[in-house]
Amino acid sequence: MHRADVKPLFGERRADSEARPSADGFVGGILDTLRDGVLVVGNDLRILYANPMYYQQLGITEADVAPGDHLEAALRHLTVEGLLGPMGGQTVEEFVARRMRTWGTDESRFERRFLETGRIIEIYRSMTLANEVVAVHVDVTSAVRSEEEIERQRIYMTSLLENMSDGLALIDPEGRFAMFNDQFLELYNIDPNHVYWGMEYDSFVENIGDLKYMSHQKRAAELKLRRDFAFDPSATSARRHLSNGRTLNINKTNLPGGGCVMTTRDMTDQLKREQQLMRARSEAEDSARSKSEFVARMSHEMRTPLNGILGVAALLDKSDLSDGQRELVDVIGNSGHVLLRLIDDILDLSRIDAETFQVVQDRFEISDVIRECVALIGPSAEEKGLELICLDDASVVPALSGDMVRIKQILLNLLTNSVKFTDAGQIEIGLDHMDGPEGITISISVTDTGVGIAPDRLEQVFDRFFQVDGTITRRHGGAGLGLAITRNLVDAMGGTIQVSSEPQKGTSFLIRLTLAAADPPPAS
Repeated sequence: MHRADVKPLFGERRADSEARPSADGFVGGILDTLRDGVLVVGNDLRILYANPMYYQQLGITEADVAPGDHLEAALRHLTVEGLLGPMGGQTVEEFVARRMRTWGTDESRFERRFLETGRIIEIYRSMTLANEVVAVHVDVTSAVRSEEEIERQRIYMTSLLENMSDGLALIDPEGRFAMFNDQFLELYNIDPNHVYWGMEYDSFVENIGDLKYMSHQKRAAELKLRRDFAFDPSATSARRHLSNGRTLNINKTNLPGGGCVMTTRDMTDQLKREQQLMRARSEAEDSARSKSEFVARMSHEMRTPLNGILGVAALLDKSDLSDGQRELVDVIGNSGHVLLRLIDDILDLSRIDAETFQVVQDRFEISDVIRECVALIGPSAEEKGLELICLDDASVVPALSGDMVRIKQILLNLLTNSVKFTDAGQIEIGLDHMDGPEGITISISVTDTGVGIAPDRLEQVFDRFFQVDGTITRRHGGAGLGLAITRNLVDAMGGTIQVSSEPQKGTSFLIRLTLAAADPPPAS
């Protein structure tokens, strides 16, 4: 085909010119402004026209490919420059020869070209009435990248859905199951071959395993119940007990534009574990109550003969005895009192463990409590040559409301320990108080100059049966329960207890209790 036979769609050009002809015609002017690349090849296989976008897409100029060039030469140049894609192991000549053989055939109607620049070009070729080939080059990089990202997100979401342990379903505003995962079908015993994404709600729900074999009336009621839950904005959770013994928890999140997301979890095993824990706890509580009752009965049974022994020892002590006999009576009395104290400690622990311990509220003066404790512990301290010192502001502490007996027990426990583990020096009792919005906080300290406690054992002093010094304990008795009981009593009254110590220099205990101010005594 000669240039004279070409229809004047693209304006005139010189047959021997290597320059692109100007787009003088109306159509040519339009093609020059297109955002897609356009290449026109005549039926003589020579390039007739290429618009500016064609050159821009490939990153070439008219020096590389120009109107008048033969298609084969243009293909060879573009192949060498790497602009026609991978050659699949072929030589340049083999690759170009193949492209020439398929030119104008159905095989060449469409091509996707991946450029070295990373751009992706789709080429659509069509034949004119004059047997010219018009190739439109469309840059689809953004569209392809978007499709790839969508596909990546789809694969990610699919993987996420299928690896969830919970069942998940999305119901759209039109009442269709827009999406669900395999776990959702498995939990509801739904055959995956009978349902699909986009299925109407009622049609989908009829495939639930539990509903298939219900009577018509019962199934209709159950369907209504489930539909009401799915489309009621105020309903957010439900529990289903299935006929196969499984229990499902359903949580629903309503979406702003309508529809909802339902998450279903199999709670069967968890509920079984909870029931087992409840049974175990109930059995433990029963056992604790039985133990407490046993200890209480045994304590009572032991107290009765022990009180008889102590009573007889007291009577004998008042009788006319020789020095040796009186010494034996003293041993009986001292041992009996130690045993009685041990019984009381064990009973206290039993009550605390069984949670039957109660804190009572009585009106009392803290100065009276301290004075009584000092009077009780005084003889033991005097016998060892220890000085008892009281540093307090008891005279200005108002009357308090609290468990006076237990506070006295706490203070006696601490003083008894101090006397037991102090061979020389003094024992100091300190008292301070501070008014606050929740009541009056009293701080009671007991400080001695005894054997002290090693730093690595301070955390253990409140443990049951803990012994600071086995030699002293064997000499004076005790089972290591006093401080454990003291801490439990302080905790029961909402207070705190702290200990600080230095070996061979002494130990200090500090107790803080917040108590209410007592009401004034009634007028006589």
